[in-house]
Amino acid sequence: MACIKGKVLRKKLFTNYTFLASNCNIRLYKEQQANSVPMGPAVELWKEREMDKTRKKYEKLSEKIMLWEDKKKKKAKRKLHRTERGVEKEKLKAKQRFIDDNERIEIIVASARTHAYESQLKEELKVKEKANLMRTTGRSPCTCL
Repeated sequence: MACIKGKVLRKKLFTNYTFLASNCNIRLYKEQQANSVPMGPAVELWKEREMDKTRKKYEKLSEKIMLWEDKKKKKAKRKLHRTERGVEKEKLKAKQRFIDDNERIEIIVASARTHAYESQLKEELKVKEKANLMRTTGRSPCTCL
């Protein structure tokens, strides 16, 4: 019976210890937030560098999308001119194919632009969150710098 009491007693002590430890952790975390090291300028510089990186990345992506669009439209136009020299029936088919190709290209380009814009917003949001984390904790996360 003494063993059973000992186990129960140890269990109670252990739960109290973890409870006290969790209170200390909460208290320490609150103290860290209250006494955070002012990293404002460093965080701002890091944030601006990251924002510039993402802007440049998506500017390049946008440029690639425009080049792809121009290339496909020129190709469709060449194909139209090539077939327009033929019979009237083929001219109508070629004209309709040209219109369909342009519509398809517009849909693809709109989707690519939307996806690129959403990705840019997500990356910028991550950068802002990391900057806020750096401000509150006073140190940089291991993935930041």
